[in-house]
Amino acid sequence: MINEEKVKELFHVAVYDSKDNRVDKQAASYYGWDYLWKEGLKSFFTGTFAFAGLVVLWMAINAEDLINRINDLDFKSIGITIGVLYVAFLAVYIFVTIVVYASRYKAGRKEVHEYMSHLKEVGRIYSREEKIKR
Repeated sequence: MINEEKVKELFHVAVYDSKDNRVDKQAASYYGWDYLWKEGLKSFFTGTFAFAGLVVLWMAINAEDLINRINDLDFKSIGITIGVLYVAFLAVYIFVTIVVYASRYKAGRKEVHEYMSHLKEVGRIYSREEKIKR
């Protein structure tokens, strides 16, 4: 006779295994702060490249005006302005990254915890069946 409880638990395990749970499994292999630091560090580099791209794009759009006023520009104040904008951009970018990945970590840990509880239940069912067979 088919053990319905075992079939249900194995179904839950199979559904989890069939999904693309790359993020869940990756989040489960790290502690919370380690996962957030890793993603924050990646965001630092991608944010730097994004800001550099935006600056280059702005310079390309305003190239004619920049060339006409090249002798009148105050490069010190421009450098300070770009530095302040860079720090503000990165602060917002990394903050958003931390919020997004904290929620992904929390959801991933919850999924993995449910998966592990189903695996433990399957193990208990098999143990009970082994005791009955003896």
